[in-house]
Amino acid sequence: MHPNLKYWLGFNLINGIGPITIKKLFDHFGSIEKAWFASLSEISTIEGLRKEPMNAFLNNREITDLDGEIDKLDNIKAICFEEDNYPQNLKNIYDPPPVLYFNGDILPEDENAIAIVGTRKASNYGLAIAEKLSKELANYGFTIISGLAMGIDAAAHEGSINAGGRTIAVLGGGIDSIGPKCNLYIAEKIEKSGAIISEFPLGTQPDKTTFPRRNRIIAGLSKGVIVVEGLEDSGALITARFAIDEGREVFAVPGNIDAEGSRGPHSLIKQGAKLVGSVEDVLEEFCEIIPKPETRNSNKNRNPKLELGKILTEDENIIYSALSREPKHIDLISAETQLHSWTASSLLMGLEIKKVVKQLPGKYFMIA
Repeated sequence: MHPNLKYWLGFNLINGIGPITIKKLFDHFGSIEKAWFASLSEISTIEGLRKEPMNAFLNNREITDLDGEIDKLDNIKAICFEEDNYPQNLKNIYDPPPVLYFNGDILPEDENAIAIVGTRKASNYGLAIAEKLSKELANYGFTIISGLAMGIDAAAHEGSINAGGRTIAVLGGGIDSIGPKCNLYIAEKIEKSGAIISEFPLGTQPDKTTFPRRNRIIAGLSKGVIVVEGLEDSGALITARFAIDEGREVFAVPGNIDAEGSRGPHSLIKQGAKLVGSVEDVLEEFCEIIPKPETRNSNKNRNPKLELGKILTEDENIIYSALSREPKHIDLISAETQLHSWTASSLLMGLEIKKVVKQLPGKYFMIA
């Protein structure tokens, strides 16, 4: 534990003082401890500091129990801005968090990170693409960053975990206020293969003001942000704007032009975001930091259906070729393949067992 951590925790607790002000104080005094004990006259010499936050600090520091804040951490870890292992990507943004509370581990290799974000109300197509891109990027050694929300976020975390990769979830509330509850099982997995982090003091409940702050951390931790689905005023688009402001790469996955969730990504593409048609579109922007396995060139233009053709029967190939990442009802599959419905149903069951097809409620099927 860093000897100055308690002072960083103290500043982080005081309402009215934000990351920018805290960093100004640290830069001016050269020590967060000196900044904590600075007098009004010393603080008054700093240009650009507003009177209100300084009064909030001076009025509250005497009643702040710094040692008590350390004791509250218990099994929760915390890292402060001046520590060497504070994430370098995040340290370089305009307003880096003074403190990161976390469970799990933050490792040096997490500097090579990609964020995958999108709507909570994701389509089956969006969920499948988020999980697919996450798996493929994890296989190339990228850590996947997202926000542990339902929908695209959860699919992104799951994809990395299923690939045996690393993933980091950034919360919009305190580290002891993980939500939604339905994602607690994912959170437990993330702690074993990455980290769950927050800049907010313990006990902070998420609200409409905390999520934009969370989104800037998602962008700040990453070298690039991929938006899968979302409206033009969604949190995913806010994350993309933070990424643009910090000079990070921004990618967008195109979708159905009639779908609401496509509006955000399509808007970003119009503004210059790179269209993602495959993981290769992302990888080519980071050639200097990723390993170059022997299979990369052969994978670039591969056709998954042709590869699967080697392990599927002739009839299974007929069924599989009729499927895509958009759900399709079994009656339509039967009509398109000219197979009896009972034959199509039997073949689809076999493809499910081989884990190349996924069944959805209502007898809809799609590529897994």
